[in-house]
Amino acid sequence: MIALVGLCLLSVLSGCVSTRTVYVPAPAVQLSTELTADTPVPAVPDPLTWGASLDLNTHLLSALGQCNADKAEIRRVELKRASLVAGNKNHIDK
Repeated sequence: MIALVGLCLLSVLSGCVSTRTVYVPAPAVQLSTELTADTPVPAVPDPLTWGASLDLNTHLLSALGQCNADKAEIRRVELKRASLVAGNKNHIDK
């Protein structure tokens, strides 16, 4: 009688062991072409006068600001991608 109860409990417990985790690959988030496009380089005027150098500095600082904004957006996308991977939101238990 005890052996019959033991076999019954053993078969019930062995049913819990057969679960497995299957990982499904998550699609990679594509970066927009605006973020990866080349930043236009302003042309240096041929007679570089004082006023022209001030305009050139303004254009260069504007280009640098755009580059920094693009890098910040890429970091935000990468952090979002890393948080999705760390959160294990791309697996299914079977």
